[in-house]
Amino acid sequence: MRTNAPPLLPIFRSRGQGLLLARVFLHPEAPIPLAGLAREIGLDAATVLREVNRLEQAGLVVSERIGRARVVRPDERSPFYPELSALIFKAFGPSTVLARMLRGLPGVEAAYIFGSWASRYHGEAGPAPADIDLLVVGRPDRRALGRVCREAGRELGLEVNPTVVTKEGWDSGDTRFVRSLKQAPLVALDEAHDRG
Repeated sequence: MRTNAPPLLPIFRSRGQGLLLARVFLHPEAPIPLAGLAREIGLDAATVLREVNRLEQAGLVVSERIGRARVVRPDERSPFYPELSALIFKAFGPSTVLARMLRGLPGVEAAYIFGSWASRYHGEAGPAPADIDLLVVGRPDRRALGRVCREAGRELGLEVNPTVVTKEGWDSGDTRFVRSLKQAPLVALDEAHDRG
């Protein structure tokens, strides 16, 4: 399956390659078997195998056999590792960082990234995101949420702008804003939370 270059970081050959590298580099502490990697990023196993072989030959990732599974992780000895890791983090890291930081915040029932970052993540062309639009569903403490967003912004190098909607308002879609959000590209942070 051939896909276009990822709009978040179009230096990669395909969106699939970007997602593969993002999964491997954003979670170096959790090496993943190739079959699980294929399922997680939505590519067929043969494509993932070819891509991992290419990346391993280039010295960007390493793999090893654990039982019958081939497990892949970033090659931290590569001279490209620091810069490549930083680029991947900047382009694909916001969902992972925000999921981690929101995990312990009381009153958060769900969270999504929307706006330009979510659009680029889903493959829509356009300019690079200048900030991150965060939708929080629930009733979190606004000051605590503000602190989390400022801390995440410092870590990501992008301002994080939170919007809070109650669960009732989200479920009922009672405003034009909520209805428009439900039609727009969203990145659910529980997906990143489950992976983190």
